[in-house]
Amino acid sequence: MAKHQLIVIGSARIDSFMDIPDDRAKQYCDLNTKKCVVELSYSAKIPLKRVEFLVGGNGANVAVGTRRLGIDSLLVAEVGTGPMGNLTKSELEKEIDVSHISQAEGVPAGFGAVIVYQGERTILSYYPPYTPEFPTDIESEWAYLTSTGEAFADYYEDVYRWLQEKKPKLAFNPGGRQIKKGAQWMKKYLEATELLIVNRQEGESIAGLSDTYGKEKYLIDALREYGPNMVVVTDGTAGSFSFDGESYLHCGVLPIDAIERTGAGDASSAAMLSALIKGKPMRDALLWATSNSASVIGYVGPQQGLLREDQMQEWLTRAQSSEVKVENF
Repeated sequence: MAKHQLIVIGSARIDSFMDIPDDRAKQYCDLNTKKCVVELSYSAKIPLKRVEFLVGGNGANVAVGTRRLGIDSLLVAEVGTGPMGNLTKSELEKEIDVSHISQAEGVPAGFGAVIVYQGERTILSYYPPYTPEFPTDIESEWAYLTSTGEAFADYYEDVYRWLQEKKPKLAFNPGGRQIKKGAQWMKKYLEATELLIVNRQEGESIAGLSDTYGKEKYLIDALREYGPNMVVVTDGTAGSFSFDGESYLHCGVLPIDAIERTGAGDASSAAMLSALIKGKPMRDALLWATSNSASVIGYVGPQQGLLREDQMQEWLTRAQSSEVKVENF
């Protein structure tokens, strides 16, 4: 079997994007906790501005994103049966190799209901409690491992055995379910990790820290203690903070008005990983990442704005003109 550049191990599903008119909901924010909520009237019938059904899922987004940037990537995912599972697979087939996308008999498809209000989104997510079989015969230079659904523990064990046997470089982006099991449970995966990608809150949870604003080196060093060679911590409009094995780097973001933010993190991961696989340094990879993320938030859904390889230079030029820089910190 041919050796791929990248195996993406994650989820794929259909998401429905439901855009609520501004006057049909209310937003409340706590100034102390900075927590915001959207209020919808209980039992009300609320008209929507727009509804779209689009392919999503963290694995699907990264597989499509890396393929568009010229990487020979393969997605391993279970999409379930029925109309939604069939639609997920048929839509992905337009962009990527679906030979390892499975549809186990009797397993329902995952689904996401994305409530969009004033450019921000709240996601209601469902994945069936099913453990798919991991295809251990595949080979790749890199692997990207992220959240795969509710019943992930046994599946992750299969992935770990494959990692130990085939020894690809691992980019690890743990989801909330994995982080909730604790750093001790994740330890062997982190020890096998070449590149750890987390947002600030995820990083703090893994490291057992809080209030790390202005202490990004401390947070990164705490995560490095678990074994990753490189660490990237993203933080929305504050940009991303990283350690590339030698230097601590910060990259800003492009000044883009967001239409909808779903998939921004996956777009960042896809571009960063694509650049590294192509042999580019982390400084370039961070600029690829922020450019791809900026493009995605200009569209509804996680994949419409994913850049193609021939579009990246235009966005890098745009970043330069916007004075987006990668600097040591």
